[in-house]
Amino acid sequence: MPTTISGFFLQCAPRGALELVVPAADAPFGVEHHRREEPAGPWRRAATFGRDLGPIGAVSLIQSNFGDPGHLEAVARARAGDRLAAFWCAPGSEPSWSEPRFFAEGAAGDPALIQGGFGGRGNFELVVPHAGGGLAHYFRDNDTAELGWHGPAIFGADLGQFEAVAMIQRSVDAQRAAGDLELVARVGDRLLMFWRSPGSGAAWQGPEEVVSGVRGTPALLRSAAGGEGALELFSPLAGVGLARWCRADGARGARFRGPTVFATDLGRCEAVSAIESRPLGRIELAVRAAGQVAHVVRDGELWSRRAVGHGGSPPLSAAPSPTAPPPSAPPTESSPAAAPATPADTPSPAAAPATPADTPSPAAAPPSPPATPSPSAARPSPSARPPRAPLPTSAPPQLRAGPHRAGFRRIGGLSLSADAGYPDLWPFEGAVYRCPARSTALLYYPASADGEEAPLSPGGPFPAIAIAHGRRLATSAAAPGSPADIGQDHRQLAGVMAHLARWGFVVVAPDLSWLAPDDAPQRRAAVLRDALSHLRAGSRGPLLADFDRVGLLGHGLGAQAALALALDAACPFHIRALALLAPAGEPARAPTIDALAPRPVLVVRGTADPIAADVPAALYERARAPKHLVTLPGASHFGYTTSLGLDEPLDGTAALSRREQQAIAMGYLAAFFNGYLRDARGCLDALSGKASLEGLEAREIQVSAEMPGSSAGLQG
Repeated sequence: MPTTISGFFLQCAPRGALELVVPAADAPFGVEHHRREEPAGPWRRAATFGRDLGPIGAVSLIQSNFGDPGHLEAVARARAGDRLAAFWCAPGSEPSWSEPRFFAEGAAGDPALIQGGFGGRGNFELVVPHAGGGLAHYFRDNDTAELGWHGPAIFGADLGQFEAVAMIQRSVDAQRAAGDLELVARVGDRLLMFWRSPGSGAAWQGPEEVVSGVRGTPALLRSAAGGEGALELFSPLAGVGLARWCRADGARGARFRGPTVFATDLGRCEAVSAIESRPLGRIELAVRAAGQVAHVVRDGELWSRRAVGHGGSPPLSAAPSPTAPPPSAPPTESSPAAAPATPADTPSPAAAPATPADTPSPAAAPPSPPATPSPSAARPSPSARPPRAPLPTSAPPQLRAGPHRAGFRRIGGLSLSADAGYPDLWPFEGAVYRCPARSTALLYYPASADGEEAPLSPGGPFPAIAIAHGRRLATSAAAPGSPADIGQDHRQLAGVMAHLARWGFVVVAPDLSWLAPDDAPQRRAAVLRDALSHLRAGSRGPLLADFDRVGLLGHGLGAQAALALALDAACPFHIRALALLAPAGEPARAPTIDALAPRPVLVVRGTADPIAADVPAALYERARAPKHLVTLPGASHFGYTTSLGLDEPLDGTAALSRREQQAIAMGYLAAFFNGYLRDARGCLDALSGKASLEGLEAREIQVSAEMPGSSAGLQG
C-alpha cells in the first residue's frame, strides 16, 4: 500500500478511488482535494485545506500505511516563504485534513514525497530543490513516536538552482525488498537523474543527463510494459504539450527512448503526475495546464482525456488527445479548391522565410502570380485562415497539403568543424573567401500553426532531411524586392522545406554561400553534417527529429555535397535516402555514386537546364538500384527556388512557370521521402512508372526506375 511514486495523483487502496491534490487557483487559496470514486463517474471536489498558507506553489501526495485504510499524506510548499507543510487525513467520504506541520526550511521548488522501504515501517522520503542550490533530501523516521523529520542532506549544489523533482523507489527482488531511490530533477530545461542505494547514510550518485527541452514538474513511473517492466518518464515540454520517454527497468546508463509528443491541445503544461491504475494496468496522468487540470488516460497507444477542473475554472470538455492522426485531415488544411495564398517569391530582405501558406499544392492548377505584398504587410494569423476541407481518400497524400502546418526557426551560432572551414583566406577568381566564426541555417518542422517558433506538432520525433542548396553566380540578378546578398542562399528552397514539413519532416538547410564555387564536395558535406550535429545537440533537437531516419537533398552544386556526406563512412548519421535536384558540377569529380546502394537515390532534372545538362543522366546511369529518375519537360535550373526570385544569366528559358516547376518537384520529393523514410511504399508508384501523380496525368513527365531484383529499368 505505501506509495513509492511521487506526484500529486494516486489510486487509493483498497477502494480504488482516484485522489488528486492541486493548488487552489483563487482566494482563499490553499490545496484542493479532488476525487473520482467510480471509473466512469465524475470528478468532485472532496475538500480544501491549508488555506492559511495562502497561494500554494506545489503539493505532493502519497497514501501511507498508517491507519486502515492508509492515510493520505501531503506535503505542500507555499509560494511565499521557504518552508514545507505536512498534512494528513483518513480517506473517508468527506475527508478532514489536519493542520499543517512545518519543516524543511530553504525549500525553493516543487517537492517529491514517497513512503520508501527503509526502516521497519517504511520512512517517508522527500527531496526538494534547495534555495542555496542543489537538492535537499529529508526523511521521516516512522519507527519513532515523534515521527520527526531529519535532514537536509544536500547534493548536486554545484549544478545550480533546481526547480522540480520526481522520485520513485524500486523493488529489486521477488521478496519486494527495498531498492534504490531514483529521481529526475529539472535544472533549466534539462532533466538530470540521481540515485541512492539502500542503507542509512548512503550518498546520492549522479547525475546522468536524461533529456532537455522541458519545463514544469515531471513524473517518473515504473510500469509493467513489456512484461519485464519499464521506467517511464513524462514531462511538460518547453513549448506546448507533454512528452513521454521510456527505457527498460534496471538499465541505468541506457538512453531513454523517445520522445512521444502528445496532449499539445492542452497548451503550455505546468506539471504532470502519473500512475498505473488497477485493475486494467492503464497509464493515467493528471496534468496541470493553464489554470485547469486534465485527466489523461492511455489505452494501448491512444490517449484520451476528461475534465477535472479546479479553482473555479471552467472544466475542460472531454476530447481525444491528438497523439494519433485523426481519421480525416484536420481543419487546419486549406481546401484543394481554394485559391493559394500570396506567394513569397519576392520578399523584402527583412521578411521571414516563406511559410507553408506561401507554397501551392501540386494538385492545384497554377494560378497567375498575384501582386507582391508590401514588406510591411502583416501575415494573417493561422486562426484567421478558413478551415480546410478533408482530402479525398483516393488522393495521393504527397500531392496535398499534409496534416501539419510548418513552423520555422532561424539558427544562428552554427559551429563549424575543422574540415568544414578554410585554414586561411581562399582566393578564387578575384574574390577572397574566408570561413566565418559561426554560420547560420534555416529550420522547418511540423507544427500546429504556421510561422516562426510555432508549437511543434504531436507525433514526433520526425524523420530529418538536410538540404545542401545551390550556388548563385556573382552576376546573378534578383527580382525587385528580393535579397541581392548571396548570403541568403540557404533560403532558396524554403517552399520545398515548408512542403516537406507539412508532411512530417524536420528539414534543415545550412548556409553554404561563403564557400567558393569550385570547392571540393567534402567541405560542403562537412557543413551539412555540422548542421545535423548542431540540431541533435540542441535542447529541442531530440524532440524534433529522429536521427535514425535521415535523408539528404542537394540542389545544383549542393547535390555533390549531399552525395559526399551520404558516402562518408565516418558520418555519425545513418543516411537512408538521397535526392538530387538538378545536380550540377563535373561528374568526374563527384564521389562514386554506385557505392550508395542499397540506399535509394532520386534524380530530378529539367529539359531546359543548361547548367546541369548532362550531369543528372550520368549520375543516374552510374547509380545502382534502387534508383529513380524524373525528367521535367521545360524545367530550368533555378526554377525550383521559391524565396529569392533568381534570374540567372546562364540559366535556360523555362517553359514552366516557377510555381508549376516547384509544385511538380515537391510532389515527387515528398513521394520519395515518404516512401523511403517512412516506409510508405505506395508513394513510390509514381516514381516507378506505375502511376502518375494526381493532376499530372496529362503531362508527359518521363519517369525511369530500377528496383532491386528487376532485370531492366522501368519507364513511365
